[in-house]
Amino acid sequence: MKPIGWRRASVAGLLYAMIMCAWVYYDRGLGFDALSVRFAIYFVVFTVGFRLLYNFVVRRK
Repeated sequence: MKPIGWRRASVAGLLYAMIMCAWVYYDRGLGFDALSVRFAIYFVVFTVGFRLLYNFVVRRK
């Protein structure tokens, strides 16, 4: 396995944020403002965290 770049990590973050926001929307029925803030947080945290953890695991092998 080779390290993951920012582009692939951001695609994974985008998918994660979309799925989580859809789930929250159907579960709680939040408005657009709350969902947009959640989307931004989910996207940034998952993208950065996923890339760092994935590359850390790849380098350890």
